[in-house]
Amino acid sequence: MSLVTRSRYRPVTRLGNWFEDICLEEDKIKLFTQKRDSGSLLVEKTRKLYQNFHREVEMEAPRETVSFGGVVQLMPANMRICQYPAFDKHLTLSVVINERVVRRSQKMNDECELTIAPSLKPCVRNSFRIVTAKDDEDLEQNGSKPDSELILKYGQPFRLECVDDPNEPLLLYTAQKSWDLTSTIQNSFESRKYGEINLPLGLCSKRNCGPGKQIPAAYTNWYCQHIDPHKRFETDGTPLPSNEPLVITHVATNRNLAAENVVIQTLFGPEFLVSVQNYKNIFRRETWQNVWIISNGHQVK
Repeated sequence: MSLVTRSRYRPVTRLGNWFEDICLEEDKIKLFTQKRDSGSLLVEKTRKLYQNFHREVEMEAPRETVSFGGVVQLMPANMRICQYPAFDKHLTLSVVINERVVRRSQKMNDECELTIAPSLKPCVRNSFRIVTAKDDEDLEQNGSKPDSELILKYGQPFRLECVDDPNEPLLLYTAQKSWDLTSTIQNSFESRKYGEINLPLGLCSKRNCGPGKQIPAAYTNWYCQHIDPHKRFETDGTPLPSNEPLVITHVATNRNLAAENVVIQTLFGPEFLVSVQNYKNIFRRETWQNVWIISNGHQVK
């Protein structure tokens, strides 16, 4: 004998439950409308993010040399990719934002990270301005003006500045590891060499950089070396050519900017990791990971 289950709810109770469901749906629609009007929806934030990061940037006039104040792109000279053959061209150093930060801000900030991404056109996220390594206070004390028109030379320190907001500039930097060999820069991804974590690349605000500030100014300084170690002594102090293979070295750590063949998934699609690490072969020459090209408007073949 089978037991027949009967509903113990009266019609009035059922009508109350249905009315409650209707009210909940109306509240959801009302909340959705408020978020849409205020622009706090995640899809609206993402759309605003793409507009801010993909805003086109005008490069400087093509020259044979690289000068201070010019807007340039940093490209791996010969990145060897096992997969994604379509990404083998026009790869540039780019700024990326993770999902955690995009909920709070849709602009470029010091919580953003650096990757290597395909670049079809110069935009805010893949273009940088070369600025002098001298602080404004030092320039005022010496009575000299910023060398914005001077040509960058081999071995001369410089800084890489984002072109998003000139009023609050962001500088590329890396830092020494802490006492437990962990990085002080918090990134979503990491790369290793022989089991040791490579130094990551990060962004810092210029107001937080300098004497007595959170980040020492030396951590933002870089210089370029000739690709051939035997020619570095004779080329030191000579003008830096554009669109020529070279090595970009961090002043404080004496490690080179490195392109990693590690694919990661970002909000802008699959991209590659970038770190600060030395990669050399048995002849003590830098391998393809440490070879870069600074492009200032020329069309790279």
